[in-house]
Amino acid sequence: MPESNEKAVRDRIAALQKEKGFTENGLAEGDTPTQKRLNRQLSHGAAITLDTLLRILETFPDVSAEWLLRGSGEMYSSYGGVTGAHKVTGRHATVIGTQSNGFSEGSVRELLAGKDKPCTELSEGFVRELLAEKDKQIQALLNLLSK
Repeated sequence: MPESNEKAVRDRIAALQKEKGFTENGLAEGDTPTQKRLNRQLSHGAAITLDTLLRILETFPDVSAEWLLRGSGEMYSSYGGVTGAHKVTGRHATVIGTQSNGFSEGSVRELLAGKDKPCTELSEGFVRELLAEKDKQIQALLNLLSK
């Protein structure tokens, strides 16, 4: 990654740290070698690795990978979704599941390499998966309401 691009990514990570209030230690989840590596990368100017970018995107699934890597668009993804919903709790029907930012490790590698392609249509399988997941979420909410 050219130095100016890396500085821009580093600046966006710093903005995200300020916004989310996370530290290298918190991001490392108590793993000392990882914490030291993150500290060198985020605070002392060492090259930012793909592992670090993926760790940030996995920890904060609402953050847009496009924004983090390129500075395009908004900080937060507008198309993240909840998957694997298995439980609905609370008075306000909070769905417990996993949120996805829509990027896999492969697509992040493509973004870094500049090989991403704009998506102009969605595959039928992808749409069916989304609809099936929404059906599960609706059913979980209906079950909660019937109690």
